[in-house]
Amino acid sequence: MKITEDILKSGHRLRPGGNFDKTSITIHSTGNPNSTAANERAWLDNPSNSRDASWHYVVDENEIIQAIPDNETAWHCGDSYGNKHSIGIEICESSDRAKTLEKAAQFVAEKMKEYNFDISNILCHHDWTGKYCPRILIDSAYIK
Repeated sequence: MKITEDILKSGHRLRPGGNFDKTSITIHSTGNPNSTAANERAWLDNPSNSRDASWHYVVDENEIIQAIPDNETAWHCGDSYGNKHSIGIEICESSDRAKTLEKAAQFVAEKMKEYNFDISNILCHHDWTGKYCPRILIDSAYIK
């Protein structure tokens, strides 16, 4: 599966660094029904973005973009351990939802093989903090 590496520059405020073993993958959805993977990646560098949130990968129907190396911290779980030890994957809510979810599922399966994970290593943002995320998988108003 093709992954576009568009890694945040070292020292970027949303790339805290570190070198941590990964124990899980955390699934998120972008919360933006009109955004693409490229838009989400561009938002990380947007000067008006004041949120302290980042992720390792974002997936839409056409592409997967990596913003932070797997071994580093990303601010995606709302939990210090999770941020350090879980790979954050954002799923876009735009375009062809079925194609996007299929691409995301295939990508997660590849990551599971790479890290020798089983289904118990796959979490949702909700599992860490109770946040209603990924809404495209748990909220009937957003499930298509």
